[in-house]
Amino acid sequence: MPSQGIFLSYRREDAAPYARLLQYQLREHLPDVSVFMDLDSIEPGRDFAEVIREALDSSVVLVALIGRRWLTLGDEDGRRRLDDADDVVRSELQTALEKGVRVIPVLVDGAAPPRPEQLPGPLGSLARLNALELSYGRYEYDAGRLLDIIQRVVDSASAAATAPGSSASADPEPIDRIDAVALGDDTPNRDQERITRLLADAEHTTRTRPARSRRLGGMQAVELADIGRALAAIDPNRAARLIADAERIARSTAEQYRKTMGLARTARALALIDSEHAAWLIDDAEGITRSIVSEAQRAVLLITIAEAAAVTRPERAARLITDAERAIRSITDQPQKAYVLANAALAMAAIDQERAAQFIADAEGITRSITNEPHLGSALACVARALAAIEPARAAPLIADMEHISQSITNEDLKARALAGVSRVLVATDPDRAARLIAYAEPIAQFSDQSLRAGALTDIATALAAIDPDRAERVAQSITDTTARARALADVATVLAATDPDRAERIAQSITDHGSKVDALLAIAQT
Repeated sequence: MPSQGIFLSYRREDAAPYARLLQYQLREHLPDVSVFMDLDSIEPGRDFAEVIREALDSSVVLVALIGRRWLTLGDEDGRRRLDDADDVVRSELQTALEKGVRVIPVLVDGAAPPRPEQLPGPLGSLARLNALELSYGRYEYDAGRLLDIIQRVVDSASAAATAPGSSASADPEPIDRIDAVALGDDTPNRDQERITRLLADAEHTTRTRPARSRRLGGMQAVELADIGRALAAIDPNRAARLIADAERIARSTAEQYRKTMGLARTARALALIDSEHAAWLIDDAEGITRSIVSEAQRAVLLITIAEAAAVTRPERAARLITDAERAIRSITDQPQKAYVLANAALAMAAIDQERAAQFIADAEGITRSITNEPHLGSALACVARALAAIEPARAAPLIADMEHISQSITNEDLKARALAGVSRVLVATDPDRAARLIAYAEPIAQFSDQSLRAGALTDIATALAAIDPDRAERVAQSITDTTARARALADVATVLAATDPDRAERIAQSITDHGSKVDALLAIAQT
């Protein structure tokens, strides 16, 4: 094992799904570094304690995953495991601390940091180390910070090992100094009371859908699953009930697409809580996709199922993505293919960045071949939004092309619709230019054909949310179509969630469409 190995310490009853997911992400993020995890790293017949000692001799960092039962789990006689000098987890940590291996405590799903009096003597220094958090509700953010820290530790050890006159066994920088940097001013201010209230409102909204809407079934299952997923780190028992309701509703849904989407999103919510149950749902959802005739719908479903599988079964996720790609290639309608590829890339970004980038490139190529002006403007806007989210450095030329093509459209209504889409993408990088486009497009959009008006005003309101919230809200409220107005208000609330959560919540609470309101409340809670 190379000298910059990573050791994952955890209790199987307490944090096994998180350990498995981190192992996969570390191997993707640091392919040249060995990751030790007992399930995969110990050959049959080897002495467990001896292998662990050897692994720690070759490791520069130990990640200690501490769940809610980490301190209290007992043996068959009811004695606390940490009090046993031969306990494996205690031995791992004690050996690492004695050898000077950097130890990063990671608090899983709201676990409290251990206090000195709760730890056996040899582990007392663990309580003095700054800890990271790893929660289900904001997993991507938390895991990203952890991976960044591990990357720095590994890079530092590698540099020290190769520097002239240095030794790989030199005393490492104390982990509390590294964590103090990582846990500085950028630590998110998690207003748990607000989050709990928002998620409770979202649950109430989806459960009180009108009878006609509830008959759609699958969408209610999707919403309950997503709320449960967001709630898991705060109230796991309530989250489990919501996810169980989501599964029940999904299974009772007759329409196959909605049924499959409900099962897939429920599986995604379950993936880090009950991986075995999630696998059953993934099996059922994948089986139903075979009966879906639409290639576009099948591709969307397969990628959603892959998102759920990626947590515990990355090899299966890879196969599902390949199947989705095959379905996308079969779509004959070019604008639709571009839309599906762009949205698939957004969903894929967290699973397979290389494939996501390829999807975006393919979508861009298809879009440039479209000659129908309305389709071209909408497709370009969709592709540019995805590109700005995944590869922002490559978005600028496409946005410039979008503006040039939009300005060349002779029909004023179509031009206003296209420029509104450009402004929505452009506002993040050039707000002044976006404002100029809005000034041209807004008055035309207000009197455009109804089929174009709602989309244009939604894009304008969303763009304005970042630069003029008052005007953004007025534009959204001016949309006459009630469903489109609700969608625009939800988009405005989502943009404002990061800068003005009180206003975002007020706007979300004013939305009358149940689906858009739930989307807005969830977005604010997760920001």
